[in-house]
Amino acid sequence: MKTTMFGLVGLLPDYCMIIVGANMGVSKMTKEHLGITLALKIPLFIVITKIDIAPKQVAEDTLNKIKAIMSSPKIGKAPVVVKEGDNVKDYADKLNTNRLCPIFRISNVTGEGLPQLKEFLSHVQSRIAVSGIF
Repeated sequence: MKTTMFGLVGLLPDYCMIIVGANMGVSKMTKEHLGITLALKIPLFIVITKIDIAPKQVAEDTLNKIKAIMSSPKIGKAPVVVKEGDNVKDYADKLNTNRLCPIFRISNVTGEGLPQLKEFLSHVQSRIAVSGIF
């Protein structure tokens, strides 16, 4: 927790990528990291990994839990599960609005979802650059 707090508070990150194992579900630590990120108003996106080894029901439960958390009235973000063929540049452009939460489902073994995540990351801009301060 100390490392997470230092990274989020001391380094002025542009965005936060929260990684959740599809086979593990939403853990206490995931909720803590999400809470800190939201409290600091840092735009975030979620990456669900290990979709190749997770039992189908567990992976669906994990995704549904994340969507429920993000769309809850307290958080009020629109969770969007990114699919092949989606225009991820639009998601990257809208990330700074702090109303959208892209969710990527990936497998490092099969490569599923990785092209969309890589393209998204290539389009994400610095919050400072987008704000026009510099």
